[in-house]
Amino acid sequence: MGTKKSFSVFDCDAHVNDPLEIWSDYVEPEYKDLVRNTYWKDERHTVLNGRTEVLGGANYDFPIYNPICIAGPQMNKKIMRKLQQMPLTPEQMDYVEHKGAKDPHARIKEMDLMGIDQVLVIPTMIVAHFPYAENADGAYALSRAYNNWARDWCNEVPDRLFPAAWLPVQSPLYTNEELERVAKMGFPVALMRPIDARGNYPNKIFPYGQGMRSVTMDATFRTLEETEIVLGMHAFPAVTSEPSDTVVSPGEFITMTGEGTGRMVDSQTMSFVFEGMTWITQVLLSGMLDRYPKLKVAIFECNATWLVSMLERCDRYFKLYRNERLMPSKRLPSEAFQQQCIISFESDETPVFRQWDRYENVGIWASDCYHHDGADSWSAIHEMEEAEVPEEIQAKLMGGNARRMYGIEPKTFISEEPPPIQRPEWFPQGEELEKWWEVESNPRGQGAAAGSSQGINAYQAGAPRSY
Repeated sequence: MGTKKSFSVFDCDAHVNDPLEIWSDYVEPEYKDLVRNTYWKDERHTVLNGRTEVLGGANYDFPIYNPICIAGPQMNKKIMRKLQQMPLTPEQMDYVEHKGAKDPHARIKEMDLMGIDQVLVIPTMIVAHFPYAENADGAYALSRAYNNWARDWCNEVPDRLFPAAWLPVQSPLYTNEELERVAKMGFPVALMRPIDARGNYPNKIFPYGQGMRSVTMDATFRTLEETEIVLGMHAFPAVTSEPSDTVVSPGEFITMTGEGTGRMVDSQTMSFVFEGMTWITQVLLSGMLDRYPKLKVAIFECNATWLVSMLERCDRYFKLYRNERLMPSKRLPSEAFQQQCIISFESDETPVFRQWDRYENVGIWASDCYHHDGADSWSAIHEMEEAEVPEEIQAKLMGGNARRMYGIEPKTFISEEPPPIQRPEWFPQGEELEKWWEVESNPRGQGAAAGSSQGINAYQAGAPRSY
């Protein structure tokens, strides 16, 4: 008998693979030429700023399976690693591509298998490339198109699918207009990425440039307060969509240290953490949350294990440098975070579960499906049970905290883990998979050569090129 759960699971960070319909059907006709020169995706390629081809997440971008659609029901890292090394036929690649990455009704069937009752839907490659778009009018038009599509997509199953809006930070004025619009459409969350692409780092609340207050983000944060939409800061691997004279993401330092000798470490190892940690540390130490006491913040896809030590360090420096702060603040960073913020964790973050009392009111579970490191809710529940997390705390971490912040009514549709899926013979499974993994995970210990993986980087396989 499979694991049972008595609470409703809310997946706070799961993705769609930005479908072509956003551009073909939802960009307003009078803005298509503008969007085509801003950020455009079609059946042949994805182009940024009308000049640079970038990885758009389509199947034609990858030599094997699509890593943006791979981690669905009863998949795991062993299986995906093995699939990465297999010469898959077109039919096999179609089999491992989860249709819920694009189709809402397929998504529900896969959520049932994964033990997910409700989900917040977030785009994928838009998160990577949109911040680099230059034209503010084109960015605004594409934001409207994506948000309209996401609203319609989630309306197919409105009690289970909830959309996160994407904001055109290229213009604070457009950002405010779109916030007011999506608030009327019922969006619980609006997204930004904590990087400095095009000089639009999401913290500029004081006058700069010509001193015009209208060009700052102060009004954006106040609009978020007024609309009660949660600000979602979503990180990504440090993919430089177009060359820049300055570092855009703190994650870039991971790859820059290996220049000249070849890439030593993939940026994905720490770029998610660095992007989220850099932004929230700055917000907390500056006292910014006291300036916007009604602002609600969610930190996505940055892991959460680092939070406890970071808050302790911030509390110390908050006291030590109190005379240097430009904004008055009475709350310690740890207090402000507990009162206004939440942070996502993934199924394998055992340190979070061992310190559940520190995350009880701020932790929110994320599947990160269908990306190659995604996992289902059952795996998280298994880990929590092993760490002896009380069931009432599991209920908060696995959905209660997210729904409280988003203002969403809990509904339960799945209560028991399903039996194993019957797979075709070619699919990696059983004893053969375990023997292979024993060698793959410790090649020297087994006297074998290192794995023969093609080494495809899920997000960097399509390096930008000008044309």
